[in-house]
Amino acid sequence: MSQGELVPGGPRTMVFQKDVDRAKVGPERYELAVVLRDLAQRLGVSLSRYAVRVSWDRSTLSRFFSGALVPPAEFVEQLLENGDRETGTELTPAAKDLVRKLHRTALRATSPASGALQDLRDQLTEADRESRHFQQEARLLREVIRRAQEQLDEQQFRLRQLENAGAAERLAHRIELEQRSEDFESIRTERDALRESLTRHKAELEEAQRRAHEAELRCASLERQLETAETRAEEDEAQAEAASAVSPRTLHAPTPATQATVGDSVSFHLGFDAALGARLWRALDEQAPVPLAEEELQKMVLRPGIFQLIRKVPYLSPELVYVGKSDQALPNRLDTLRRKILGRRGILPEEMYFTCMYIEDDMSAVAPERLVIRYLKEEHGAQLPWNLNGFGNNDAGRQRDRSELNPRHFDMVHPIDLDWALLNDGMRRTWSPKDFADFIKAGLPYSFRYKLEPEYLESAPLVVPEGPLSADGAFRLLARGLGDAWQISALKGHVLLYKEHTQYPNAVRYYRGESVQNP
Repeated sequence: MSQGELVPGGPRTMVFQKDVDRAKVGPERYELAVVLRDLAQRLGVSLSRYAVRVSWDRSTLSRFFSGALVPPAEFVEQLLENGDRETGTELTPAAKDLVRKLHRTALRATSPASGALQDLRDQLTEADRESRHFQQEARLLREVIRRAQEQLDEQQFRLRQLENAGAAERLAHRIELEQRSEDFESIRTERDALRESLTRHKAELEEAQRRAHEAELRCASLERQLETAETRAEEDEAQAEAASAVSPRTLHAPTPATQATVGDSVSFHLGFDAALGARLWRALDEQAPVPLAEEELQKMVLRPGIFQLIRKVPYLSPELVYVGKSDQALPNRLDTLRRKILGRRGILPEEMYFTCMYIEDDMSAVAPERLVIRYLKEEHGAQLPWNLNGFGNNDAGRQRDRSELNPRHFDMVHPIDLDWALLNDGMRRTWSPKDFADFIKAGLPYSFRYKLEPEYLESAPLVVPEGPLSADGAFRLLARGLGDAWQISALKGHVLLYKEHTQYPNAVRYYRGESVQNP
């Protein structure tokens, strides 16, 4: 892949202060960093402006482009997609495959365990693509078989008509019978050909269904391998650094105090002694919990750190439910989780409190939150239910929409609230489908994923009536405006909008045209 293929014409707009040191970062990270720099030139903006657009700070981006850190696969895909959008042209599949190959090679050289996990994710993505391909092939073959069967039934009906007519008039109309005989033979030949075609299509359908089933089994196997590998990786990393030298004491979540503020958060320098996990948790535990509220998060500084979430239900003891971290801006991570709780059933935002502390050292060298989790589990028997039920997960994308969720999964226990009130001025408005979808997405505390082409900016407008507007009401209006070909699928944890008619295992409601269905 030549530099000319990645970099648009004209002067470069992203300038890097330091060259990539091949001897320092190694050949694998060097080659990846050089290619990432070429890709960055397609963006047409400086490094600082690009940091504003994405969820990575400028320092982290600089380390990605210098080879000091190997970025996650999501960053590489985002960089490819942003470059395509800014230039209006897509890189060739061969060029994209080369970039991904360089990334996987650098990741394996830096961390074999992380490389193995990424390989499993890549295999799962490919298996899911094959599964969807075979399922589409099976649907097409079913349609071909249906049409062939209809033609066969029609020919059988015509044959019976000719046979009946010929039998009744055979003696009186010998000449006419001969004419009918010719027609009979012609139709029978056509019928036999249709029978052969039908048999062949049925065999192809059976083969396609078999292959689709095998692909689904492979997806399920890879998902189990990935979950096992991720769990083992977390345990191995925690074992490498966590050892407690303090005596056990009774575990309790601190009782929230009304006078506490987020300004009391502390900074902490990581040491690598045996009691690190205990010291980290003690620093969190000694703080007074602060409400998980927007006004409190606005008082924080944009620095990395770790935190714990505490749930206080009236008349019950406070419960420590989650320990997490942010490699970037700690208040941004906390606000993401706050908004996730906002749009869920069975839980109230005012029940949630937190304590946190900033980490001064590079958290890529040690996973401090995992040291705390391991210490709490081994020394105090802590459950930390939200660390095990998918609460902190990001949107996994299309490949996981059809996955069956465990009954204890956060999305199953606290599904999204379709009665969520969208912020609007209550005035009657006219929107294009694309603009209305963007408006809904901006007002929801949970994920709304869709793909509407640019022509839906100019398609038939839809009218939003006066008065308050809920998420459910907005989805009904949008589905009606798009028509029956489109489907809005409200799943337990997020909402999808695609041009499809698909059943999902975790759906709570479907919207198609005028139809609204609850599975």
